[in-house]
Amino acid sequence: MTAALSQVDQAPVRARADVVSAGLPMPALTGAMHALTTWPGAIMEYSSTGDIVAANELGGRLLDASASVPGSPLPGLVALAYQAGGSVCDRLEVVLEDVTRWFECIAMPYDDGQVIVLARDQTYDINIRQALFDSRQRYRDLVTISSDFAFETDSDGKFIFVSPHGALGYSPEDLIGRFPREFLVDTDIPDDDLPFHVRTAVVQTQVWMQNMGGEETCLMATAVPVSDQNGRWSGARGLCRDVTHERLRDSELAQAKVREQVVAYVVNQIREEARPRAMLDSAVSMLGRASSAASAVLSFGDEEGWSVSATYGDWPEDLDISRLAEGLKSKQGCNRGSWGDHRVLGCTTWYHGIINGAVVLLRGQSERDWNDDEQAMLDAVAGHLAIAMRQITDHKELERLSTTDTLTGLMNRRAFQSDLETAIVRAERNEAPGVLLFIDLDNFKQINDSNGHEVGDNVLRDVSEMIRSRSRKYDLVARLGGDEFAVWLDNASLPLAIERADEIIAQISDLAENYSNDSTPLGASIGLAEFVPGLGESLREVLVRGDEAMYAAKRAGKNGWSTADKYNQQCDVENHDVTMVAMRRLLEPNDGGRSDDKRPA
Repeated sequence: MTAALSQVDQAPVRARADVVSAGLPMPALTGAMHALTTWPGAIMEYSSTGDIVAANELGGRLLDASASVPGSPLPGLVALAYQAGGSVCDRLEVVLEDVTRWFECIAMPYDDGQVIVLARDQTYDINIRQALFDSRQRYRDLVTISSDFAFETDSDGKFIFVSPHGALGYSPEDLIGRFPREFLVDTDIPDDDLPFHVRTAVVQTQVWMQNMGGEETCLMATAVPVSDQNGRWSGARGLCRDVTHERLRDSELAQAKVREQVVAYVVNQIREEARPRAMLDSAVSMLGRASSAASAVLSFGDEEGWSVSATYGDWPEDLDISRLAEGLKSKQGCNRGSWGDHRVLGCTTWYHGIINGAVVLLRGQSERDWNDDEQAMLDAVAGHLAIAMRQITDHKELERLSTTDTLTGLMNRRAFQSDLETAIVRAERNEAPGVLLFIDLDNFKQINDSNGHEVGDNVLRDVSEMIRSRSRKYDLVARLGGDEFAVWLDNASLPLAIERADEIIAQISDLAENYSNDSTPLGASIGLAEFVPGLGESLREVLVRGDEAMYAAKRAGKNGWSTADKYNQQCDVENHDVTMVAMRRLLEPNDGGRSDDKRPA
C-alpha cells in the first residue's frame, strides 16, 4: 500500500478499560448507553456545559492530542449535538504517537443534556482508500500519457474499452463496438492467434493493422484473458505499442546489409573471376535474386550499339533493348518507369565520362513497385559494373589483337589454324565438303624492295580487303604472314573454289597496275585443297596439301592456281619428310620476311 498506510497499525487503536488518562473517570453509562462501554474506540463524556467529565484511556489520549490542534472540532461538535438534540459526526485529524491519524467522531446527546462522543480510528480505511485512489489515478495517468493504447474486448471480440487518446488514428468512440478483425492487414489470421481474443496471456506478439489513413501499422501487443465472477472467459485486456518505425528501421538495416552484400559480391567477382562472361553472369544473378526480379547487363559500343551481355530470370527475348537503353541513356542516375507489361528500374554505366553499358531490372506491372533501397543498390553496383564492362572491352580488344593481323585486320595464323580445326571437325560431323585456298603473292618482294615498305603495306591491305569483300560471312580469311594468305570456303565444292580463285587472281592483276611493272608484275599463286569428309584427313594434312598445291602453281609459271591431289593416307606416309618440312613452315610464324622463295627445292 502507500507509505502513509505502512506507518500505522492495520488494526484501529483500542481503549484500555482499566486505565483513566488525565485523571478523568471512565464514563458511567447507564441504560441503553451502557452497551457502549464495549466500544472499541475512544469514549468521551461532556456535561451540559460542554466540559469533559469522563473518558476512557484512548479518549483521554485523543483529548490531549486534539488540544494541540488549532480549532479542534471536538468542542464545536459537542455544541452542535446539544443544539441539534441529535447525533452529529465529523472527522478529527490528530498526531498520535508521532503518527497522523484520522478518527471518525460521533456526538450523541443523552440524559440531563450530557453528550457522549464516540471516536473510531479510520486511519487504515482512509489510507486504503487513498492508496486505491492513487493507484487508479496512476494507472489512468500512465494510460493517458502513454504512446501505447490500452484495450479491452468482450466475449464477442468487440472493443468495449480503448484508452482516451484512441488508436490507429481513430478515437475511442470510433473503435468501441467494432471488431479488431476489421482493421487487420491479413484477415486470414485465426481469432485464437490474435491478442484481442487470448485465452492465455501473451507477451510481445506482433500484429499488422491498417490505420485510419489506410497505412499498414505494426503493433506489439501484450494481453491477458478476462474472466467473469464465475470464472468464465469474457474477453481480453491488454496494451498495444506502435512499433512500425522500429520495424521499418530494422527492415532498412536488413536491406542495407543485403545491398552491401550484393555490392561486395559484385566487387569480389570483378576482382577474382578471370572469365568476363562468368563475371557478368554472377553479378546479374546476384542482382536478380536480391531484388526478386529479372535482370540484365547491357553493353554499348559506338560501332556495335546496344547488346545483351548477361541475363537472369525471365528476361523477355523480344524486348527492344536499344529503345529501352536509349531511354535510360537520356537521364542521369537510376530511373524508374514502365515498359509495356513491365516495371523498369535501370541505370547506365559510365567510365571516364563515356557510357559503356547499362544494368536493368524488370518486374511485372502487377508486382510491387521499386523501392528506394533497390534503387540505391543499383546505383551502388552500377559504378563497379562500369569498371567491369571496361575490363571486358579491354579483354575483347586483347583477344582481337591476339587473333588479328594488325596490318590488314584479317585473322592471324594462330587464330586461323584454331578456327580451321573447328571448321574441319564440323564439316566431318555434317558430312559437308570444304576447300582450302593458299594464296601467295607473286613478285611482292621486288615491289616492296623497289617502292619501300609503305607501298608494300598498302599492297597487302588492298589485297586483304579485296579477298575479304569477296568472301562469305562464314568463310575464314587470314593473313598467315608476309605475303601469304589463306581462305577456307565452308560447305563449298571444288568448282566453286576454282571460280573464287580465278576472281582473286583477276582482281590482284588489276591492282598490279598501281604497284608493279611489266617485268615483275604483281600476281598470285593459289593452291586449292579440297576436304572430303569421311576420309579421316587431319588439319595438318589439309594444310600441307594446300601448301604443296600453291607451290605447284608457282612452278607452273605463277599467277595461276593449282589443285592438290585427293587425300591419300598411304601417299601422306610416303611423303612424310616433305610433309614435316612444310608443316614446320606452316605452323611456325615466320619473321615477316617477304620472299617468293620460301620452300627448299
